Formats: sequence, structure tokens, C-alpha cells
Amino acid sequence: MRIAFIGPKWNELVNAYPSLGLGYLAAVAEQEGHECRIFDFGLRPNRPMSEDVQDVIDFKPDLVSFTSMTTSYASVEESAALLKEALGVTTIIGGPHATTLPEDTLRNPHLDFLIYGEGEEVFQDFLRGLSSGANNWGDMRGLWYKQDGEVISGGERELIKDLDALPFPARHLFELDKYPLYAPNGEPMVTVLSSRGCPWNCSFCFKGIVGRTYRQRSPESITAELQHVIDNYGVRNFYFIDDLFTIDVRRLEKIMDHFIDQKMDVRWRCLARVDRVNPDLLKKMYQAGCRQVHYGIESGNEEVLKRTAKHIRLDQVRDAVKWTADAGIHSKGYFILGLPGDTTETMSETIEFAASLDLSEAMFSIATPMPGTQLWSELVRRRPETVYNADFTKSYYYNSYTSEIAPFMNVSEVSDDVLSAMAITARERFLEAKKKRMYRQSFGDTAGDLLWNVSRVPAIRKVGSTLARAGLFGTFRQTKDVYFGAASWS
Repeated sequence: MRIAFIGPKWNELVNAYPSLGLGYLAAVAEQEGHECRIFDFGLRPNRPMSEDVQDVIDFKPDLVSFTSMTTSYASVEESAALLKEALGVTTIIGGPHATTLPEDTLRNPHLDFLIYGEGEEVFQDFLRGLSSGANNWGDMRGLWYKQDGEVISGGERELIKDLDALPFPARHLFELDKYPLYAPNGEPMVTVLSSRGCPWNCSFCFKGIVGRTYRQRSPESITAELQHVIDNYGVRNFYFIDDLFTIDVRRLEKIMDHFIDQKMDVRWRCLARVDRVNPDLLKKMYQAGCRQVHYGIESGNEEVLKRTAKHIRLDQVRDAVKWTADAGIHSKGYFILGLPGDTTETMSETIEFAASLDLSEAMFSIATPMPGTQLWSELVRRRPETVYNADFTKSYYYNSYTSEIAPFMNVSEVSDDVLSAMAITARERFLEAKKKRMYRQSFGDTAGDLLWNVSRVPAIRKVGSTLARAGLFGTFRQTKDVYFGAASWS
């Protein structure tokens, strides 16, 4: 059987990295003997959908499988209609949107089946049933379908217990060189998932796919996958996209020991909680190749932070960022503006808090209540008329900072215009503070402050801009970029 896997578009944003979900499903299908191809429409967001769909039609699949976030579901609806009309083949969908709103999703006349929750085992059973000509799906947990026009619930299947039993994602089916994911030194980077699940229940986070039960792969399995990527693609830079790579310190120590003992010679980044790191652990992480840690900080106001149910404190944030820098590792901070309770004053606190931290990067998103999250449930309680609609495709919770964006379903205490403007201000303020830190790191506190203040004089800034446009600062900028960026990754 030929299977086409579709990654949908999301507005005009290019997908930053491949969908590991599709990669795992395709690997399972290949193990079953099927011919697979992954079509990531999000790699070419401005390409006409008709051209994307034609590529799939030319492949002549027997089955079309979609994944979708709520923000990209409108793209799925459009492409599914075109493919169903052209091919008439069976279609199936999974992913966050399908799991959050299964009945609404399956009411789409162009979608035949739906996988609820974690997909690999359900998909494997579905493929075996489809290949054998099965027409009774009632005993297959996790598979939803339609019968006589009615949506039939397959419930939810138990989470996969042995993650080591899963095949490595089918990365050979992706156009890896097309994704804009790179290490600071310009070398390509790939994503890896070493665990699934998160026991916390942050108000803005959706856990419907991998659940709150923490499951982990063995150090041997993780190392084998990294070595597989090195051997087959020549890539030595990795991004562990686990919700909580550092949640189990003893397990993490074993992984680090394995990397060191095996002389892996890799560079990697990960996501972490500020309350799940310590100075010794971070030093060992550096020894094992870690060069950047991404922390979810969210807010610089204690009361707003408490309302997210993240259960961290600002002093823990300060400690974690300092310890990370002391270990020689860069930190990236994620912040959310427009959370419930946020005012101009509380968001200003968040912005100034971000500026005060020794972060190499900061991302300021706008709070968006996605279906399946606590934010969504709270919004629906307050506004019962709230339902999913196609406007979700406009929900740019990620700010590119090139222009102001309109908040989608604003849940803060300020207007849309104020919230949008503050997201731009946040970025500008952080970059200004980062530049000042660079002066101090390069020239010492006293001289750095002096040179920084001099550089802010309008007349001098004007001269500097003129020289920069003439290319006279090129060598200095190149040296500075190497010092603060690529060199720190080596």
C-alpha cells in the first residue's frame, strides 16, 4: 500500500523542523511493508495549495494521513477536500486538533478515520486491518470512524509503555536540508525525542497526545539514534524537544555518562524547568555536549506566574539562568504576554525581568487559549458561546517581531492594540539589555557601561550607522558574532 503523510501549512510561517509525529508513523508503516512519502506543505507556505496537492496526486497513494494542530486545521480541510475529490482514497487524521475535538473533526465529509491520542500502535493496527480488508473497527481502541454518517468513538488507548520498542523516525522521508534549524555555527541540526509526558499541568499547555505520565527511553536507545543520525546524515547537532528533558535527574545523569563514555562528540540543546537543574548537573551537561538550555519562564510577575499553575518562582529562574551561564551554557527564555491577570504594569515587570537575566535569547509569545488547555476551559466557562472556528488559523501566538500582530482571543486586562505593541517593545528592550551585557562582558563593568552610554548618544549612533552601511565594521561584527555565537557552540 502507498501512504502519503501530510504536514499542513500554518499561515505564512515556514515549519522550523520536521514533524517527529509523522516521522514515527511513517517508520511504523515502513516496518509493515508499505511505501511511504511525507509531504510537508509547511515548508513552502506561500505555494498554492493546488500545487502541493498535485505532488500527492502524482504519488498515487492508497491512503492519505494527516496530522494537525488547531492552528493549521484549516489547511487540512482545504487539502483533504482536494485530495478526496481527485483520488477518492481513504483518509485518516491524528494530532492535537483531532484529539481535542474528535467529533467535530470527523464530521468533515473528507475525513474517514481519526486516531485519538498517541498514534503509533493504533496506526499499526489500523494498517493491518485495512490491508486485510477489515470492515469492523469497533474493537480497536483509539480509532474513531464513521458509520452510516454517525461518528463512532473508539475511546482512548493506553499510552505506549516501552518507547524503546518504537522505530527511529523516518528522517529519510523529510527534506532535511530545507528546514531552517541550525546550530549557531551554521551546521544543520535535527530534533530528537527522548521521553514523553509531563506531570505538570500548566494552564497554557496541551497534553492530550502524550499525557501526564512520564515515560522515558533508555540511554542506549537515545545514543543509538544519535549515532544513526551521525552515520546516515552527518549531523552532530541535536535539539531534544522533550517537554522536560531534565525532569528525572538520575536518568539524565545516566544519559550524560553514556554520551561521555561513548565519546559521542555531539552538541545539543534541550528544554528544561528552572526547578529541575542544579550547578553540578549543568556542568556535567556541558561536558556531555550541551550548549543551550531553553527555559519556560512565562512571567516576571509572581501573581500572574502563579495563575499559570507552572509552580516555579522568580528566584528559581534567576538561580537557574546564573548556574547555566556559570557552566558555560547559553540560556533561552520563553515568556508569555497577555496571560490572565496581565496588565500593562505586570507585563512591564515581565519585560524588565527578562532584560535583567543573562539570557542569550528570549521569545515573547502572546497568550492564546488553545482548545484542550486550561486557558481554553476557563475562557469557555466565562464565555459559553466560544467555539472553535476557522479563525484559529490566524492565531499567531508566536511573534516574529517584524510587525505588530493582532492577539487572538485576548484573555488579559489590556486591549489588543496595547498587547500587540508590548510584544514588539519586549523584544526591543531585551535586545538593548543584551547588547549592554555584551559591552560589559567584553570591556568590564565600568568601561563597558561607559562605552555603552557613549554608543547611545544620537550623533555617535548616526556616525556608527553610516560606517556600518559602508562596511567598515564588517570585520568587527564578524569577530563579535563568532565570539558570542558560533564559538560558544564548539
